Amino acid sequence: MDNSVLSENLRGIANQIRERIERLTYSKRDRRALVLGGIGLFVLLAYVVFQFFSSRNEVLERRLKMLQEDLVKVESLKFEYIESRKKIEEITKSMTGGDEDLISLVEKALIGAGVERGNFSITSRSPSSGDMYDEMSVDVEINRISLGSLVEVLYSLQTRPSFLKISNFRIQTRFDNPDLIKASFRVSTFKFKRVI
Repeated sequence: MDNSVLSENLRGIANQIRERIERLTYSKRDRRALVLGGIGLFVLLAYVVFQFFSSRNEVLERRLKMLQEDLVKVESLKFEYIESRKKIEEITKSMTGGDEDLISLVEKALIGAGVERGNFSITSRSPSSGDMYDEMSVDVEINRISLGSLVEVLYSLQTRPSFLKISNFRIQTRFDNPDLIKASFRVSTFKFKRVI
């Protein structure tokens, strides 16, 4: 409906009400009471409408504040995700990805520590797979090694730039020569399947 038509209809209704009031025989005092009652009713109606919209406004302001807090949380989670992804990429780059065979890596460490080839054996294990990575491992058995040489072997494996894990570590003193020990352990490396 057009605003001009609406305003004409309202003026017409107001004029009809005014004519009917004038036709009735009201005293000046009664008319004043009617006008004050009408003004009071209008003020009450305006207050109710204002209260409705102001309470609605408060609800919207609270929702806006909650959404802004959620946005701050999402931004912090986004930053945390980016940092985690960078760390995962750094770890992935540091892990061996088939550049150097695990058996030859362990063999170099053993020979570098002065262990003779006849005193150790390295057995490859079948790769095991996780959700996000593949694990390649070898079992190492050393028959005759001094404690100092064993520490040197373990140190050289752990200080490599690639990520290696040593597990299932067992040592026994040899009965024929108490200065030498028999040791066995597993050396593992990991390769991520994909970066999230």
